[in-house]
Amino acid sequence: MNKLLISSVVLILLVIGGFVFISNSNITGNTVLEGSDNQMKTFVLTGDNFKFVMDGVDNPNLVVKEGDKVRIEFTSSKGFHDWVVDEFSAATEQVRDTDGSTFVEFIADKKGTFEYYCSVGKHRANGMKGNLIVE
Repeated sequence: MNKLLISSVVLILLVIGGFVFISNSNITGNTVLEGSDNQMKTFVLTGDNFKFVMDGVDNPNLVVKEGDKVRIEFTSSKGFHDWVVDEFSAATEQVRDTDGSTFVEFIADKKGTFEYYCSVGKHRANGMKGNLIVE
């Protein structure tokens, strides 16, 4: 009977500890915006083996209007990844599949098509890239 009670208490403590850990460390910030009255455009991306995924689409085009605030919420489902677009000096933190999520926010203040990519190792060369299109 004592083993069952001890096992139950340990299981409950592990579950509570897991919830506390997740709620306190799930999202880490990188850059937060001030200014601009334009609406925030949020994209939720996942890093996988040499690709970004959003809503089941690999390396999707991210389309915004010039002047929009852009928020990239990024999680890794496999491996170690980040999200970078050089022309806006925007980059998330590098995260592993066990790290939770990170984000970056920036203003798309110039028109054009800009490549976003993962800067880890040779991930970009292996196809982990897509286009940010600013209209």
